[in-house]
Amino acid sequence: MTNHELRRKILHMLYTCFTEHPYHRITPKEFTESLGVTQKVLDFNIIYLEEKGYVELQKPLEGSIFVGARITTKGIDLVEDTNQLNVLFPNDNK
Repeated sequence: MTNHELRRKILHMLYTCFTEHPYHRITPKEFTESLGVTQKVLDFNIIYLEEKGYVELQKPLEGSIFVGARITTKGIDLVEDTNQLNVLFPNDNK
């Protein structure tokens, strides 16, 4: 899976979660188990999405990079704008 595909999947997971439980955060373990990626790969991509303003990370005082993630309003707008999502994070396996 490419980084673009992984970022799309992360955003879609967070979007789905938000529509069902707006204040729930997805944990790193939930991401790695669902997406089948290592923590290192997840961290790289989730930090990228955070720095772009698409996700918000709940960070611990020390230790892991994050303990929970949720989508931001900017991320919701991106997921709902399929054309823009395809430009920024193309599905490379078409």
